[in-house]
Amino acid sequence: MRFTVEQIESFEGVYSAILTPFDKKRELNEAVLRRLVNYQLEQGLHGFFVCGSTGEGFLMSPQERQRVAEVVVEETRDRGKVIVHVGHISSDIAASLAHHAEKIAADAISSTPPVYYPVGIEGTFYHYKIITSTCSLPFLAYNIPAATKIGLMPEHLSILSKMETFIGMKYTGYNLFEMGTIAGEMGKRGIVLFGADEMFLPALAMGARGSIGSTQNLLPGKFVEIYQAFQAGEIQKAGELQTQVNRVVRVLLKYGSPAWKVSAKKMGFDCGEHRPPFKPLTSEQLKGLLSELEATGVL
Repeated sequence: MRFTVEQIESFEGVYSAILTPFDKKRELNEAVLRRLVNYQLEQGLHGFFVCGSTGEGFLMSPQERQRVAEVVVEETRDRGKVIVHVGHISSDIAASLAHHAEKIAADAISSTPPVYYPVGIEGTFYHYKIITSTCSLPFLAYNIPAATKIGLMPEHLSILSKMETFIGMKYTGYNLFEMGTIAGEMGKRGIVLFGADEMFLPALAMGARGSIGSTQNLLPGKFVEIYQAFQAGEIQKAGELQTQVNRVVRVLLKYGSPAWKVSAKKMGFDCGEHRPPFKPLTSEQLKGLLSELEATGVL
C-alpha cells in the first residue's frame, strides 16, 4: 500500500459531484463555477468530485474537462479535497486527464469502467492499470453499474488492491449489502464514498465513510449535518435530516437530471442548461418542479 491509513482517512467526508455551469452558448461559465465552489465550502463540504456524471464530464472535450479541474483546484486552495473524474471511453485519453490532474495538484483521481465496448471486467482492470500507471495520485474506482453495465464486486478487490495508488471506491448503487462487504473487506486500507444521496445515512451505518453526490450542490449543509450527527451518535437527528433531504431528492428524480441545474438557478447559481442529449424541461415541467420544490419547505 503506497498511501498510509492516515492519508486514506483524510478523504473521509462529504463531497459534491459539482455541477458544471454553462453560459447561453453552452460554454464553461467560470465565474459561476467559482461561486459554487466557494458557497459549498462555506457550507462545510469537504471537497469536490469534478466532471463526473452530474458534472457532464462525458459531454465535454478533454480540454474543457481540464479547464474545469483547473478552476476548481484554483478556487479550492487547500480548503478541501479535489477528486478529478478522468473516465473516458479511451484509456489513453483517460490517462492524459489523470496526468493533467496530477500536474495541477489535484488530490485524487477516479474513473468509471470503460463504456460502450463490451470489454468486461478484465478490460476494466486493464483500463485502470493504464490510468494509474501514468499518475501517482490516489485512485478511487467509480462503481456505477447502472450506467456502465460493469459492477465492481467484493471479489474484485484482490486485483484492484494490487494497483499501488488504489485507495477505495465511489459506490453509486442501492445494494448496501454489497457496499458494506466491500467496505468491510478493505477496512482501514480503503475507503468507500457513497453516491446515492437518498441513502446516505444507511450507507454510513453499513461502512461508507462519506458521500459524493448531486444533491450536495443544493443542500450541502444538510449533508454535512447528517455526517456530523452520525459521527456524534445522534442517529435520530441524522434520520430527520435525511428525511428532509429525501423530500427534495424525490422531486428532483421525478423531473430528471435537468432539475438539478434548474434548482441551482433558483438558489442564485445560473448554471445554464444541460448539454444535449439532455432535453430542457418544458414550461409546464418547469412550473411543476419549482412548485413541488417550494412545497418541500427544504430548499
